[in-house]
Amino acid sequence: MRGYAHIHIGWKFFWKQVYKLFHNPVFIVLTIIGNGLMVVGAGVFYALEAPSNANVRSFLDALWWAVTTVTTVGYGDIIPQTAAGKILGILLMIAGTAIFAGFTGLFASALIAPEVDDEVRSLRNHLDRVKLKKNGTT
Repeated sequence: MRGYAHIHIGWKFFWKQVYKLFHNPVFIVLTIIGNGLMVVGAGVFYALEAPSNANVRSFLDALWWAVTTVTTVGYGDIIPQTAAGKILGILLMIAGTAIFAGFTGLFASALIAPEVDDEVRSLRNHLDRVKLKKNGTT
């Protein structure tokens, strides 16, 4: 069981960084903006497309379209029919890409933070102690 201690330390570090990331004010703001963008985008899309687009029968259909557009999945079952709907789609795709880039940068920075050096030192000390015990030295 002692051989897996370094894995435990690695996972502990990872989840510590994820916890810090979720409590980062920038992460919280990006999350609020992203979710708000999807809901507002869905509302605008519904207002623009419902009268002329047979595939938009409810707000839920518009929300589905907004989520797939912001996340750049583009499922393709609902396609804007109006010029305003297409422009809205373009804006949501650009904004979704920018928000995703922000999340990616935050996640990368959380994993490459200065705390990495402290954790590496801790892991090396632990491994040195394991080697000493293995060799019979204390």
